[in-house]
Amino acid sequence: MIAEKLCKILEKPVCDHCLGRQFAQLLHGYDNKERGRILRTVAAMFVDITEYENRMYMSNFHAFRFHNIKNAAVKNKKCDVCGGIFRETEKWSERAVRKKPDFRTFLVGTKLSSELIRKEEEMWERVGIDYCEPIKAEINREAGKIIEKKGYAFDPKRPDVNLIIDVSKRKIKIEVNPIFIYGEYQKLVRGIPQTKWPSGKYKTSVEQIIAKPFMKATSGSGHKLHGCGREDINARCLGWRPFVLEILQPKKRAIDIKKTAKKIPGKVRVRNLRLSNIEEVRRIKEERRDKTYHAVVRCEHITRKDLKKLSVIKELRQRTPTRVSHRRADLWRTRTVRHIKASYINKKTFVIEVRTEAGLYIKELISGDNGRTNPSISSVLGQPCTCKELDVIRIHTKK
Repeated sequence: MIAEKLCKILEKPVCDHCLGRQFAQLLHGYDNKERGRILRTVAAMFVDITEYENRMYMSNFHAFRFHNIKNAAVKNKKCDVCGGIFRETEKWSERAVRKKPDFRTFLVGTKLSSELIRKEEEMWERVGIDYCEPIKAEINREAGKIIEKKGYAFDPKRPDVNLIIDVSKRKIKIEVNPIFIYGEYQKLVRGIPQTKWPSGKYKTSVEQIIAKPFMKATSGSGHKLHGCGREDINARCLGWRPFVLEILQPKKRAIDIKKTAKKIPGKVRVRNLRLSNIEEVRRIKEERRDKTYHAVVRCEHITRKDLKKLSVIKELRQRTPTRVSHRRADLWRTRTVRHIKASYINKKTFVIEVRTEAGLYIKELISGDNGRTNPSISSVLGQPCTCKELDVIRIHTKK
C-alpha cells in the first residue's frame, strides 16, 4: 500500500519536502525534507531490485513507469507540486528579518496561490490523503524555524507581528500587532469626553491626553481607548476607571511605560500601568461595575425633612435618555439604586451621594427626563430638579 503510493508520487518530479509531506504521519522524528530523502532512497532501491529481477520479462508499461520514477529523483528538476517554493522560503524569511521591525515574538501565516492549491489537490486525488500534511502548515513551520534562528520567538497566541507569506506575489508581508497598555485614570476637569469626538466639537479627550506621549514613544499610526464604562463629558471622574490603551502599528515596542506616563498632562492622572492584551480589552468592555456618584442638585424649594423621602428610591425603570437617544437604542431598562444619601445645603440646593448598578443615568435619575425615568428625585420631591455638578467618586471592584 505505502510502496504503491510512493511509486505513484514519484511518477512525476517531486521535491523532498512534498514527498515527505505525503507521509508526515509516519517516520516520526524527521522533518518532511528528511523523510522525503529517506523515502526517495527506498524507492530507488525498490526500482533497482525490480528492474534486476524482472529485466527479462518486465512489460513495456512497467519499464516506462520505473524509468520515470528514476528520472523524478533528479534534484535539479522543478517540483511538480510546489514549483520549488521551499527554495524561496528562506530568502523571504531572511528579507523579513532584514527590514528590522521592532519585534520579539512572531507568528507565520501563508496565503497560497490558486495554482499551488490546485497542484496539491491533484496530488491528493492521485495518491490519497491518508498520511499527509497540508503544504501551508509546512511552509509556516519552515519559515518559522529560519526566523527563530535569528533570535526571535514563535508565539501562536500573542505575537508582536504576523509574517504573512504571499505565494502569488512571491513576498512576505509584516503585519504589526497593536501594543495594549492597561491602566486606571482619573479625569480631573469637566468638559472633555472620554474618547475623541467624531465631529471635532471637543479639542481633546481623555484618550488623546493619555495616548499622546505613548504615540511619540512608539511612533504608532493611531490609538484607541477601551474604558470600563464612561463618565459624562461634564462630569469629573475622581474614582479610578480601568482602561486599556491600544497603540496601532507601533514601530517601537520596547518602551519605558512608567517614564512615558509622567509626560501625561495634569488634566488626567493614571496609575497601575502595565502591558496588556486583547483578552483584557474584552473583559473590561464586558464588566458591569457599581459606581458611586456625588451630585449637586438645584430645585425650587427644599427642606431637610423633604430629603428623607429619597430613601424610597430602590429600583426604577429608565428609558434611554432623550439626550443620547439619537445614538443609542431607545429601550426601557430596570436599574437598581444600592444606596442614596442626601445632604441639605440651602433651600434651593442639596447634594446627593448615590451608589448604583452599572448603566444607570444619574442626570435622568435627578430630572426624571419627562417621565422617562420613574421614580426619579424630581417625582419623589414633587418639583423639577436639575443636576448642576456631577462627579464619579468611586468605581467599585467587581466581586
